[in-house]
Amino acid sequence: METIEKLEKRMTLMHEVAINTSPEKIWGFLINIESNYKAWHPEDHILFRWIKGAPFEKGSSFYAEQLMLGEKVKYKGKITDCIPGRKITMKFSFPLSLITEKIEMITESRETGAIFRHLTYMKFKFLSRTIFKKRNIKMLNDMDAHVRTEGENMKRILEQNL
Repeated sequence: METIEKLEKRMTLMHEVAINTSPEKIWGFLINIESNYKAWHPEDHILFRWIKGAPFEKGSSFYAEQLMLGEKVKYKGKITDCIPGRKITMKFSFPLSLITEKIEMITESRETGAIFRHLTYMKFKFLSRTIFKKRNIKMLNDMDAHVRTEGENMKRILEQNL
Protein backbone atom coordinates (compact mmCIF):
# COMPACT_ATOMS: atom_id res chain seq x y z
CA MET A 1 0.00 0.00 0.00
CA GLU A 2 1.42 3.33 -1.07
CA THR A 3 1.19 6.32 1.22
CA ILE A 4 -0.25 9.53 -0.18
CA GLU A 5 2.24 12.29 0.52
CA LYS A 6 1.03 15.31 -1.46
CA LEU A 7 -2.21 16.97 -2.47
CA GLU A 8 -3.21 17.89 -5.99
CA LYS A 9 -6.10 20.22 -6.89
CA ARG A 10 -8.06 17.19 -8.00
CA MET A 11 -7.43 13.60 -7.00
CA THR A 12 -9.24 10.32 -7.53
CA LEU A 13 -8.91 7.39 -5.18
CA MET A 14 -9.63 4.17 -7.06
CA HIS A 15 -10.05 0.76 -5.49
CA GLU A 16 -10.88 -2.41 -7.36
CA VAL A 17 -11.51 -5.89 -6.07
CA ALA A 18 -12.26 -9.09 -7.96
CA ILE A 19 -15.05 -11.03 -6.27
CA ASN A 20 -15.95 -14.62 -7.09
CA THR A 21 -19.65 -13.88 -7.32
CA SER A 22 -22.13 -12.32 -9.71
CA PRO A 23 -22.71 -8.59 -10.19
CA GLU A 24 -26.29 -9.26 -9.05
CA LYS A 25 -25.07 -10.47 -5.65
CA ILE A 26 -22.87 -7.40 -5.26
CA TRP A 27 -25.89 -5.27 -6.14
CA GLY A 28 -27.96 -7.18 -3.58
CA PHE A 29 -25.34 -6.43 -0.93
CA LEU A 30 -25.45 -2.72 -1.79
CA ILE A 31 -29.26 -2.49 -2.01
CA ASN A 32 -29.40 -3.90 1.53
CA ILE A 33 -26.82 -1.38 2.78
CA GLU A 34 -28.90 -0.48 5.85
CA SER A 35 -28.44 -4.01 7.22
CA ASN A 36 -24.99 -4.64 5.65
CA TYR A 37 -23.34 -1.32 6.56
CA LYS A 38 -21.73 -2.42 9.85
CA ALA A 39 -20.51 -5.75 8.41
CA TRP A 40 -19.00 -3.88 5.45
CA HIS A 41 -16.56 -2.12 7.81
CA PRO A 42 -17.17 -3.16 11.46
CA GLU A 43 -14.43 -0.92 12.89
CA ASP A 44 -15.65 2.34 11.33
CA HIS A 45 -19.27 2.06 10.16
CA ILE A 46 -21.92 3.04 12.68
CA LEU A 47 -25.21 3.70 10.86
CA PHE A 48 -26.71 4.05 7.38
CA ARG A 49 -30.35 4.76 6.61
CA TRP A 50 -32.42 6.03 3.73
CA ILE A 51 -34.25 9.25 4.56
CA LYS A 52 -36.03 9.76 1.23
CA GLY A 53 -36.74 7.44 -1.69
CA ALA A 54 -35.87 3.83 -2.42
CA PRO A 55 -32.34 2.40 -2.00
CA PHE A 56 -29.99 3.70 -4.69
CA GLU A 57 -32.75 5.26 -6.75
CA LYS A 58 -31.81 8.51 -8.46
CA GLY A 59 -32.82 11.38 -6.16
CA SER A 60 -32.90 9.26 -2.99
CA SER A 61 -31.26 10.72 0.11
CA PHE A 62 -29.39 9.01 2.93
CA TYR A 63 -27.92 9.68 6.34
CA ALA A 64 -24.79 7.92 7.63
CA GLU A 65 -22.43 7.88 10.57
CA GLN A 66 -18.91 6.51 10.62
CA LEU A 67 -15.55 7.05 12.25
CA MET A 68 -13.08 9.15 10.29
CA LEU A 69 -9.65 9.93 11.75
CA GLY A 70 -10.97 8.41 14.97
CA GLU A 71 -13.86 10.87 15.19
CA LYS A 72 -17.56 10.21 14.63
CA VAL A 73 -18.69 11.91 11.43
CA LYS A 74 -22.36 12.38 10.54
CA TYR A 75 -23.23 13.13 6.94
CA LYS A 76 -26.01 13.20 4.39
CA GLY A 77 -25.93 12.53 0.70
CA LYS A 78 -27.97 12.02 -2.42
CA ILE A 79 -27.95 9.51 -5.26
CA THR A 80 -27.32 11.49 -8.44
CA ASP A 81 -27.16 8.60 -10.89
CA CYS A 82 -27.93 4.90 -10.82
CA ILE A 83 -27.81 2.13 -13.39
CA PRO A 84 -29.23 -0.84 -11.42
CA GLY A 85 -26.73 -3.63 -11.05
CA ARG A 86 -23.93 -1.62 -12.65
CA LYS A 87 -23.26 1.89 -11.30
CA ILE A 88 -24.15 4.18 -8.40
CA THR A 89 -23.10 7.82 -8.14
CA MET A 90 -23.58 9.75 -4.93
CA LYS A 91 -22.82 13.27 -3.75
CA PHE A 92 -22.53 14.50 -0.20
CA SER A 93 -23.92 17.54 1.53
CA PHE A 94 -21.87 20.26 3.24
CA PRO A 95 -19.26 20.07 4.80
CA LEU A 96 -18.13 16.76 3.21
CA SER A 97 -18.89 18.23 -0.23
CA LEU A 98 -16.08 20.76 0.24
CA ILE A 99 -13.51 18.02 -0.42
CA THR A 100 -15.40 14.99 -1.76
CA GLU A 101 -17.04 15.82 -5.10
CA LYS A 102 -18.68 12.45 -5.61
CA ILE A 103 -18.31 8.69 -5.18
CA GLU A 104 -18.98 6.09 -7.85
CA MET A 105 -19.43 2.38 -7.24
CA ILE A 106 -19.22 0.29 -10.40
CA THR A 107 -19.78 -3.43 -10.87
CA GLU A 108 -18.56 -5.27 -13.97
CA SER A 109 -19.04 -8.87 -14.94
CA ARG A 110 -15.94 -10.98 -15.58
CA GLU A 111 -15.48 -14.59 -16.69
CA THR A 112 -14.52 -15.59 -13.17
CA GLY A 113 -17.04 -13.44 -11.29
CA ALA A 114 -17.19 -9.69 -10.98
CA ILE A 115 -15.12 -6.59 -10.38
CA PHE A 116 -16.27 -4.03 -7.82
CA ARG A 117 -14.71 -0.61 -8.36
CA HIS A 118 -14.99 2.28 -5.90
CA LEU A 119 -13.94 5.75 -7.08
CA THR A 120 -13.75 8.77 -4.79
CA TYR A 121 -13.36 12.11 -6.57
CA MET A 122 -11.65 14.69 -4.36
CA LYS A 123 -10.90 18.39 -4.75
CA PHE A 124 -8.51 20.46 -2.65
CA LYS A 125 -8.68 24.23 -2.82
CA PHE A 126 -5.69 26.40 -1.98
CA LEU A 127 -6.30 26.47 1.80
CA SER A 128 -6.78 22.69 1.85
CA ARG A 129 -3.43 22.24 0.08
CA THR A 130 -1.55 24.70 2.31
CA ILE A 131 -2.87 25.44 5.80
CA PHE A 132 -4.76 22.15 6.21
CA LYS A 133 -2.33 20.07 4.14
CA LYS A 134 -1.11 17.68 6.89
CA ARG A 135 -4.61 16.96 8.16
CA ASN A 136 -5.95 16.39 4.64
CA ILE A 137 -3.07 14.06 3.73
CA LYS A 138 -3.79 12.08 6.91
CA MET A 139 -7.49 12.04 6.01
CA LEU A 140 -6.72 10.82 2.46
CA ASN A 141 -4.54 7.99 3.73
CA ASP A 142 -7.21 7.04 6.27
CA MET A 143 -9.90 7.12 3.55
CA ASP A 144 -7.69 5.09 1.20
CA ALA A 145 -7.22 2.38 3.84
CA HIS A 146 -10.93 2.52 4.77
CA VAL A 147 -12.18 1.93 1.21
CA ARG A 148 -9.59 -0.81 0.64
CA THR A 149 -10.88 -2.58 3.78
CA GLU A 150 -14.47 -2.21 2.54
CA GLY A 151 -13.53 -3.99 -0.70
CA GLU A 152 -11.75 -6.81 1.17
CA ASN A 153 -14.69 -7.19 3.55
CA MET A 154 -17.26 -7.24 0.72
CA LYS A 155 -15.20 -9.90 -1.07
CA ARG A 156 -14.96 -12.04 2.09
CA ILE A 157 -18.68 -11.70 2.91
CA LEU A 158 -19.94 -12.44 -0.62
CA GLU A 159 -17.53 -15.30 -1.29
CA GLN A 160 -18.42 -16.97 2.05
CA ASN A 161 -22.10 -16.87 1.09
CA LEU A 162 -21.70 -18.73 -2.23
